[in-house]
Amino acid sequence: MRNKHLLWVVLSILFVLLLFWKLGSTLVITSNDTGRVLWSHSVSEGEQFIIRYTHSVARTEVDEVIRVGDEELIIDSTIYESFGAGLPSTIGQGQTIRREGGKVIIGSINQPVPRIDLYVGQVIANHTLLFQGDILPLSTLSKPGTSIQFSISSENLFKRLMGRLVH
Repeated sequence: MRNKHLLWVVLSILFVLLLFWKLGSTLVITSNDTGRVLWSHSVSEGEQFIIRYTHSVARTEVDEVIRVGDEELIIDSTIYESFGAGLPSTIGQGQTIRREGGKVIIGSINQPVPRIDLYVGQVIANHTLLFQGDILPLSTLSKPGTSIQFSISSENLFKRLMGRLVH
């Protein structure tokens, strides 16, 4: 009887560990107003995506290159055509700046952040997500003027099962 009880305890512990074992990471875009998940996709550590927008003064495209960390986002680089109000013109320690193909590239930013909040542009910005070859205007997820959040969520078997039950 004691061996059966011990086996039951060990199997229960293994089941719980398996249920919550990290399977991977998910890039999640959430509405800051409602907390509702607007978009999500599995990602791998080191994978990059771009948040592109049109600068309100310079009226040129700006690319914010973001890298997926373990459980965070890492601001990797900023790419833009010319210096303008609100665009960086100096670099921090360890960062690089160069001109390439008519663009200014500030690289090696390596700034980890738990999340990125932004307001979907109403007039000029036209915020767009460039991810794995796809182009997704953020205004298709949330109406212009609303606040959204990019973050990384750990994926485990429990979350996957709950996601399938909810949908």
